[in-house]
Amino acid sequence: MPTKKNGIPKSLLADVNKAKSRLSALEKNQAALLKTKIAAIEKANASLTKELRDHVKSLNEALKKQQETIASLGKMKAAKKEKRKPSPYNLFLKDKMSQGMSMVDAVKAWKEREGGSSSSSSVRESGQSWQSPTQQY
Repeated sequence: MPTKKNGIPKSLLADVNKAKSRLSALEKNQAALLKTKIAAIEKANASLTKELRDHVKSLNEALKKQQETIASLGKMKAAKKEKRKPSPYNLFLKDKMSQGMSMVDAVKAWKEREGGSSSSSSVRESGQSWQSPTQQY
């Protein structure tokens, strides 16, 4: 009888060695892919970070301009209010109304003070003639 050799057959060892070499090649490829992917991601991240900084900077500048505009508008409005003075007519009406006179009576007093106009007397007459028939009933 032939004697058996102890150990692993050569064909099986060759298959294992092929698998090991293929595995190491795949691991190298995977490491290279990971490096390129990571580099691309880091590059994109740096680009986005820079873009965000620029955007925030431009937003801050726009905000400062808006604040300056608002402040200047506030000053302009305050200046306009200080310059504005009431007319003599409004002062007269306010004075008469504070004395207890009605608005209509105060306007009539102003017209009389100015010398009275013919149009106001005709309005008054037409108003009285309109009211007179209702007073008869």
